[in-house]
Amino acid sequence: MTSHSHSWMARFNRFCTSHRVLVLLVTLLVAVAFGSGIPRIKGEVLIEELLPYAHPYLKIMIDFSETFGSGGSFVAIALKAKNGDIFKKSILSKIQAIDQEVSMWEEVYRILTFSIASRSAKVVRPVSAGEIKVQPLMWPEVPQTEEGIQELKRDIFSDPNLRGILVSRDGTAGMIMTQFKENISYERAFELLKGLDQRYTDEETEIHLVGFPVMMGWIYSYKTQIILVMAVSVALIVVVLFLSFQNLMGMVVPLAFGLVSTAIGLGFIGWTGINFSPLLYVLAFLVIARMVSHSVQITHRYMEIYVERRDRVEACYETMQSMIIPNWAAVSTEAAGFLVLILVKIALMQYVAIFMTVWMLTIALCGIFTPVLCSYMPLARASEHWVRKSQKMSWLDRLCVGACTFSTGNGKTVIALGAVILVAFFAYAGGRLKIGDPSPGSPLLWPEHRYNQDQAMVDKTFDVSSEDFTLYYGGEKDSVYNPTVLNTFEAFDRHMKARLPDIYKSSDSIIGMMKTISYILHDGDVLWRELPYQPDKITNLIGWTRDQVDVYTMARYVDHDMSKAQITLYFSDHTSDNLIRIHRAANEFFALHPMKTDRGEFFLAGGRIGMEMATNEEMKRTHLQVDAMVLIAIFLLCFLFYRSLIGACMFTVPLILANMIAYGYMAMAGIGLTINTLPVAAVGVGVGVDFAIYIYNRCREEFALLRQPGAQAPSDPWLAVILRAVRTSGKAVILTGLTVVLPISVWYFISDMKFQAQVGLFLAMILSANVLFAITVHPLLLYVIKPRFVREWGNT
Repeated sequence: MTSHSHSWMARFNRFCTSHRVLVLLVTLLVAVAFGSGIPRIKGEVLIEELLPYAHPYLKIMIDFSETFGSGGSFVAIALKAKNGDIFKKSILSKIQAIDQEVSMWEEVYRILTFSIASRSAKVVRPVSAGEIKVQPLMWPEVPQTEEGIQELKRDIFSDPNLRGILVSRDGTAGMIMTQFKENISYERAFELLKGLDQRYTDEETEIHLVGFPVMMGWIYSYKTQIILVMAVSVALIVVVLFLSFQNLMGMVVPLAFGLVSTAIGLGFIGWTGINFSPLLYVLAFLVIARMVSHSVQITHRYMEIYVERRDRVEACYETMQSMIIPNWAAVSTEAAGFLVLILVKIALMQYVAIFMTVWMLTIALCGIFTPVLCSYMPLARASEHWVRKSQKMSWLDRLCVGACTFSTGNGKTVIALGAVILVAFFAYAGGRLKIGDPSPGSPLLWPEHRYNQDQAMVDKTFDVSSEDFTLYYGGEKDSVYNPTVLNTFEAFDRHMKARLPDIYKSSDSIIGMMKTISYILHDGDVLWRELPYQPDKITNLIGWTRDQVDVYTMARYVDHDMSKAQITLYFSDHTSDNLIRIHRAANEFFALHPMKTDRGEFFLAGGRIGMEMATNEEMKRTHLQVDAMVLIAIFLLCFLFYRSLIGACMFTVPLILANMIAYGYMAMAGIGLTINTLPVAAVGVGVGVDFAIYIYNRCREEFALLRQPGAQAPSDPWLAVILRAVRTSGKAVILTGLTVVLPISVWYFISDMKFQAQVGLFLAMILSANVLFAITVHPLLLYVIKPRFVREWGNT
């Protein structure tokens, strides 16, 4: 920093010191003003906030959702008989009751609610030669006799459009499918679905629920438990603080600042109206833990200075002079980790970028608020105890000094070689990181969780699933009559089935109904269960189907003026590898078939799988960009604060190693890079830079002391300065690291949500690595490079 900068900063710090009461009052008023917005916080994240708004797939889905729904809010409700099959009057009546109840919900698309009890579920029967009749399968009433039930069973198992789709292959479960409207919150959807579960699960039947709204509903149901887990973590922070300071007053200051900063951060979220998903609570706790750890560093420094000066006001001023620059440098670099998320074209990510950056920047108040509050606390005895304790070689001192001595002495080669090996190993492991979900079901929940068990049950017994993939057609009025449209649909279906036999389950379109009608018209000859090849015949068959089938059934496949149509394919899962295979197979098909006809065009892709593809492509496009921008921002900010290219490199290079460890660990632990993990990974890059900043800053102060008149110069100034910095600030780094690492490590053992448990372990590992680097790698870099910006600070 220049002399002018020092002069300006000194005047600012002196002003704050001279007006300490004003500083406290202004800070508290700001906290109260923002904190009043906390009750306004909303947690209802909508599906459109989770999707890349600029992706072509999303634009296509928006265009067709008014006609067919988006597919991303699809829910499958399976009613399973506990003994035998579902072909009993009592169980069929339950399917009918569920179908009628769901159809009446205002939150769903009524015409997209479908089961064997729906009006749109049809059976085609011959009446006479060349004449057929299309009738509802089980509407408006359930068969009242055993003969009627057996006839229903024959109708279902003789029709490939029903067998395995609306009734499981073994006949033990029935399916009710629906789609929620896009503006319905997951909590509301889950509330309705759990009501069905409670009413229709008894000694005879059980309900199984799958679909994205169900999965998110389960996440929201853990909101209270997540908060309780956070409360346990806060309690552990308090314990660590007490063990660190071994007095009540020293512990109160970091907690008080944490409360002030939390009120401002949460209040900002409430006042801006940004939706605050339970999955973001993890990030919120990380910020809270970071603000406490910053305050711990500054409180320790105040206690040291107070013992030297014996003057509260001067101790406050000198603590600001000493700590405000490293505090601001560290906070700005950590905030950069959040801010760059605004590059991701997903609304939720941009919301996170805004409110988490603002919240993180509130920690910049720590360099002012903490010394001022310390000056009003009775810390004299505690400070003397702290200094006396610091002068003795405790086990923690021996650990810090030993690690530093080893790193700068005989262990230089070991540390350097170890760093190279770590880089190579985790770079190789990180190369296998998956974009998207690496495992079937929901990776946010444990494999034995009910949702994943329900998903496995539906996948095992039905030929449909919640993993739907839609091909759309849009064109001029009546252009669906063009045989090319349905022939392309069928060719696409066959291509996907042939290319992906291990994950393909079934398809659903108007073609199935047309084939059945053709089959019945030709006296049950299986050779005619196909689309005609002649254009005039396929046009006639479409017209015949429209005449025979009611508007509710047709609305699931084509619009009223025959300008739009869709075919939906069902797959067994949406794992990242399989999404790539599905995407590749679809593109291969249209590399050989034109996407445009003379009157319209085909569009990829809709449904849950289309949404996942769009999201994964956005993650792939931006995650390296986000990481690079975080590192560039940290580099530039460090250069801005310290006016040294060498210094900026010294701060940034170890973070690259930490970044490699992060992604390598994610790959080995089976954690995919998703919309939920990207913010954690991005901020994880920068959370350790403050450890290095505080150590480097202490080294600068120690060199300034060596230049004072009468100071005795050691034989090896660099080694003496580094050892002193590690024993003071390095020890504080370990203690502040423990205030974060221990509380989040317990998530793995007490959380019922896999995501929270894995993220806790992930963050604990990254922070532990950064603490270790602070007392090994950074002392080595300082000793070998001997940067001028550290040695000559204070000369101006």
